[in-house]
Amino acid sequence: MDTFTPASPSFLGPHHLVHRPGSPEAFLLKATAPIRQNFAFSAQLPEENPLFGDSASPYHDLLFPLESLRRTMSFAARRYFRVPAGRRLVMASAGAAVTRLDAWRRDGRRAGIALDLGMTPLDVVSGVPRGLECQATVSIDGKRCGTASARLVFPAQEAHQSPRALGGQEGEGSAAARDSGPASAGLPLPEQVGRLDSRDVLVGPPAYAGPDDGGGLVFPVRATTAAELPADAPGALPPVLLLELSRQVGLLAAAELRGFVPSYAVLSRWQATFRSLVEPGVPLRCSVREGVRRADGQVSRDEAGRPVIDLRLSFRQGERVVAGVSAAVVQDC
Repeated sequence: MDTFTPASPSFLGPHHLVHRPGSPEAFLLKATAPIRQNFAFSAQLPEENPLFGDSASPYHDLLFPLESLRRTMSFAARRYFRVPAGRRLVMASAGAAVTRLDAWRRDGRRAGIALDLGMTPLDVVSGVPRGLECQATVSIDGKRCGTASARLVFPAQEAHQSPRALGGQEGEGSAAARDSGPASAGLPLPEQVGRLDSRDVLVGPPAYAGPDDGGGLVFPVRATTAAELPADAPGALPPVLLLELSRQVGLLAAAELRGFVPSYAVLSRWQATFRSLVEPGVPLRCSVREGVRRADGQVSRDEAGRPVIDLRLSFRQGERVVAGVSAAVVQDC
């Protein structure tokens, strides 16, 4: 069993990663075939949100296990799957879900988190994959309580062009003019999005969308934080930022559309697909609409009888969709 403690980025803090090879050959890193590899990750959940440093939520955040998975995949791609050091690692999709809510409630003490990960190489050419897929189960203090998944791709260097070169032909001026979004005066209160500091409110007040946006709500994004977060590629929307934006939009939309109380609302499922790079200097907005609805119009409920709302989020710059998200928010009452 290959056990080591890699250098600990401040985001994750001290943590352990264990490689669980499925064959004796897998102990020899250069000899193992490009096949599925299993890993175990463990750490302590931070007392405060490691990204923003403040939280009014009584629940642990999906952000930590998802970022742990992303960084573990990036490490394993280089060490175990022979991906060259110069090759970029880009997140194509990612997701996480809560399967046992009681384990995610904070109880005033440090909790331990563990991920059991299985990574499968994709499109292998000359022993080197062009992508990597990961499925993981999440446990908190020994209770299996969630899942996480992601897909990384390793495009050639020349594939990283500006969004305009990839097909987005509209200029910054015209995009900004159409994408000015709702009026930015007056932000949501921090507690409405589970924060304590107004500087960590990343979305503006919503407006009701017209038929061109599929109805629902539209939120302008205050994405200045993106420049300070680790991106997968120049201009990419960092997964941790997209998850936090989705959580804030989800809580606000659940309150607006179904009357959920933000302090008891939890982002319980999140699945994102990254479709395009984000163009610097062009406003970003998020449109959100309710997904699956009951025929009688009443709020849906999960298997425990708690109110839950299914949401579809679309992040856009001008007419270009940069990311699509399917999410669920549950009212824990």
